[in-house]
Amino acid sequence: MIKKSIIKIISKRKGTNFDLEYSKINSLNDKAKLLEFQEKHLKKLLLHAYKNVPYYHRIFDEIGLIIDGRVNLSKFNKIPILTKDIIRKHYTELLSKDYTTKNWYYKESGGSTGEPIRIVQDDVYTHWRDAAERFYYVNMLNIDELSCKKIVIWGSWSDLFQSTKGLKAKISNLVKNTKLLNCLKMTEDDIERYIQIINSYKPDLVRGYSSSLYELCRYAEKKNLKVYTPKIVIGTAETLTPEMRGKIETLFETKLFNFYGAREVSGIAGECKEGLMHIFSFYNNIEILDGENKYVKEGEEGRVIVTNLHNYSMPIIRFEIGDMAVLGPKRCKCGNLLPTLEKVTGRITECFVKEDGTTISPVFFIILFLGVYEKRLFKKFQIIQEDYKKIRILIVPETSKDIPYKKDIEEKIKLMMGKDCKINWEFVDEIPKTKSGKYVYIKSLVWGKK
Repeated sequence: MIKKSIIKIISKRKGTNFDLEYSKINSLNDKAKLLEFQEKHLKKLLLHAYKNVPYYHRIFDEIGLIIDGRVNLSKFNKIPILTKDIIRKHYTELLSKDYTTKNWYYKESGGSTGEPIRIVQDDVYTHWRDAAERFYYVNMLNIDELSCKKIVIWGSWSDLFQSTKGLKAKISNLVKNTKLLNCLKMTEDDIERYIQIINSYKPDLVRGYSSSLYELCRYAEKKNLKVYTPKIVIGTAETLTPEMRGKIETLFETKLFNFYGAREVSGIAGECKEGLMHIFSFYNNIEILDGENKYVKEGEEGRVIVTNLHNYSMPIIRFEIGDMAVLGPKRCKCGNLLPTLEKVTGRITECFVKEDGTTISPVFFIILFLGVYEKRLFKKFQIIQEDYKKIRILIVPETSKDIPYKKDIEEKIKLMMGKDCKINWEFVDEIPKTKSGKYVYIKSLVWGKK
């Protein structure tokens, strides 16, 4: 209770208290209220963007979205898809005229491909972000993430290093029962030390990049090390395959929940106990579109398009975030009212693409290689599509450079990519992580050429 009170005091002094937003989310206890809330905030955001954001004022006039100060939501899907290239090209035009009057800050995003982009966010956005995450942990997972003992395995330079410097940050982490472990570079010595920290700290919650959790569990299994069992493990930021989930759940001996978010718009969806990803539709409006920008049906895969409902400093409207997902049912057995995604299948830049436009899911390649990976035949791997018919495979060998399943792997790849696909194997000492600490198994350079 004392720690919770201190947390509230710190939050209020920092201007990040989100009790009001959280209570508003909790009041959305039926489908009609949820839809009304979403429509109300979407219209409010669009009106603000029309009045204050030059880029959107021009676009909305072109499509007739707003007439006599009223929003026609039937024209919403006529708004051109926002891309990272558009943000770079029209950056100043996408800023709200009044953003300097708000408690604003920069957030950079870019991932492993391309030039980073800079987004302006503010304290109102932050309040809703924190409230949405609290709803997920408390209302869906039944754990108080704010005050429970937690280990966070993370790798963002800005989030990690800035948050661990200074007396105030250290006191905040202490009060919030948080231990941050850096995954920007994890040697075997680091992993062993992290396991010791987990075992001694005995956290209620462990949260981290899916690949980092997988590497930690794989090492623990290899060395026959026992890992403390928390109440919940959260994997985030990367594609999670069934094989990775199985390994993490086996070693931690508890359920792994997948959390889906992005730096540009924060929390998008969180997995429930029934295995579906519930969309935080009170925070982000999500569309799943096919290649012709048409809405997919339940069970179909498409591109994830996001509109954040609460960023008024730099409205992010119909943003193509770069992910692929399968649309889930409107209702889930768990009883939660939020709409669902069946699964997030990966980054678009992780999908291999053929010359005829056919895409090959990264899951195919990850499953193909993880089977060999688990036999201890090599330490790490990365598969890169360099051109439509050219693939490079990087391998960090365990001991020998001989890959017994090499021929079988090549045959299966050619079945998917074409018989004339050239496959080059390259043995390396290390495969570097991205600047944010993520380990990319699959990468297509073809998407950047399109």
